[in-house]
Amino acid sequence: MNHDVELFSDKNFRPDDYRWDLHKNGKLLNILYYGGTFGTFLKYFLERFSTKTPDMTVSPFTDIGTSHALSRKDFSGLIQAYHQSFINDNKGETNLPVCIIVPSKKKHYLYLKKGQWSRSGPQKVTPDDLWKNALGEMPERIRNYANNIVKLYDIKDTAHFSWIPKFIVRDWYKLEFLRNLEDTYNYQWFEAFKGHEFFKGQRVFELDLGAFFDWETFIENITGLNDMFDLSLDFDQQAEMKEIFNKGLSLDVVRQECNVAEDILERGLDTDLRRLDVATEAFIYAEMERKNDFIQMPLTNRFFRDTEEMHQFVEYYPNHYKAMNPNMPKFNGIPNPYHLHKNK
Repeated sequence: MNHDVELFSDKNFRPDDYRWDLHKNGKLLNILYYGGTFGTFLKYFLERFSTKTPDMTVSPFTDIGTSHALSRKDFSGLIQAYHQSFINDNKGETNLPVCIIVPSKKKHYLYLKKGQWSRSGPQKVTPDDLWKNALGEMPERIRNYANNIVKLYDIKDTAHFSWIPKFIVRDWYKLEFLRNLEDTYNYQWFEAFKGHEFFKGQRVFELDLGAFFDWETFIENITGLNDMFDLSLDFDQQAEMKEIFNKGLSLDVVRQECNVAEDILERGLDTDLRRLDVATEAFIYAEMERKNDFIQMPLTNRFFRDTEEMHQFVEYYPNHYKAMNPNMPKFNGIPNPYHLHKNK
């Protein structure tokens, strides 16, 4: 466990004594998840299609694809979803049926950066709010981020109706995505979470966060979960299962953008890039710089129109401008002497 990460420090989840259910723990399954990683949807899906739970026909979806449209009274309580408070609340308990949801790919960490903003809290915000809002009218939830950008980039004009340029916000995100994944807070949090001593005494299924980005991955994971805990899911209803899964995905722009980023970077698909938010643009920038030595992506407000235009930029990048990227801490495994942020 990484001792630099405090699993129970987020008071939004009231970790000390708050109960998320009417009756302690789910007899069939307890889903433990970090906020925004689809624990509520998983609870709904399993309850709806298990033959061991009462019939359910209502839809769980809000207009942005979250599964928060239902309340506790709509569920039987046989399957429960909790945040990390479950660990403290069940000290000394053993052999509990537990499913934890954990990320496995880089795009999942892009999702965490984006989804924790747009899918939680009463005030919905997105990364684009950092450049679309004037500094004096910045949503309260992200004001500290704006202040950090102003400080890092030494922005002098901080009047009420001043804006941070989009290319600066994109570059700020890019610096985060260029960090080694193992050094980021989200990575360390999940390593500490899944490695917690508590889970050694339980029956644990690790469900890949990627299941919620792709139907085939989802049904594979769900089948394994069903087999381990004997949930008696009715797979004769698989057409309806897929319809519900696709409905949630179609409403969720954040997941869709993460899939687009993966399609571009790992599958090489030629895709329209004009409707991505600034965080996804930055993620693509970072990965392109990782893959192409001596190249820095352009500091312009306008992003590339499509994948082909981006590849053209890399192909024709002038040799006489190529140099060690000052944003990369290492080059060919050797510390980069030109690393600009080594002391920040």
